[in-house]
Amino acid sequence: MSLQLITAQTDWAVELPEVKKHLREDGTSDDAYIQELIYSVQDQIKSEYDLYLNEETYDLLLDVFPSEINIWMSPISSITSVKYTDSDGNTQTVTDTNYATDLFSKPARIVPVDSYIWPDVRDSINAVQVRIVTGYISPAVIPGDIKSAIYLIINDRWDNREDKGRRFPRISERILTKYKY
Repeated sequence: MSLQLITAQTDWAVELPEVKKHLREDGTSDDAYIQELIYSVQDQIKSEYDLYLNEETYDLLLDVFPSEINIWMSPISSITSVKYTDSDGNTQTVTDTNYATDLFSKPARIVPVDSYIWPDVRDSINAVQVRIVTGYISPAVIPGDIKSAIYLIINDRWDNREDKGRRFPRISERILTKYKY
């Protein structure tokens, strides 16, 4: 199983003016550094908590169809398509009426409906391709406690610019853990 980024995020969970207000920073000389903190913190949250805050599109690539396709990302906005390479090497699309999605379970999942059986695929790497849209539709709908955790992490890194050997402040970890799969 692997993920391939198709469309990267175009916005961030928190923006520079909000973070500067939280840090009580008025000047502009540290704007680039603060922006880098925003990027790195959100990327680390994605990496460590499988929490994809802003809309992005990915292909989940599998070698075969498992009985149930589990998606260890959160939140999932939609499943755009389920495609596969058939035994002749042609790309086919599974009709969305042949599978059901549960985007709210942990992990999210895709299962074939009633009597449908996943088709045979070509014996090759990444023969199954599931197109996934992750993230919240806009920063405005990202839960406030997630944003608070981001502010706390950025503030901690702002105040402690050297490596202290810890990932995040404890309260931020508690907040983010409830969203992790």
